[in-house]
Amino acid sequence: MFAVSTPHRLTDERLAWLAVKEHCDRQARAAGPFLWLAILLSFGRAATAWRRGIEAKLMDYGLAVDDVSRRLTAEERSTLRAANQLPDWFIPAVEERFKAIRRQRRDD
Repeated sequence: MFAVSTPHRLTDERLAWLAVKEHCDRQARAAGPFLWLAILLSFGRAATAWRRGIEAKLMDYGLAVDDVSRRLTAEERSTLRAANQLPDWFIPAVEERFKAIRRQRRDD
């Protein structure tokens, strides 16, 4: 969880992002063995592309969190502000929206 000293100054969307940022960061940075092999074989050039990919994924996660945050009920928003907690359905919904955003970018 995260701690915000003045949550009344932040929007619900921003509070939601702060609550799931660590999860999104882990997902965006996930790298398989083939990526590490590519980095080694390209003398690090693939690492630059990987970092750019991470930045693009985090931007898309930000859009997904913003979109899904709009579905929060008044009660869920109160819980977010009071206890820094999101409902159980939130992260799966963010992942679903993230995949849709990535698909849309790929198809464009």
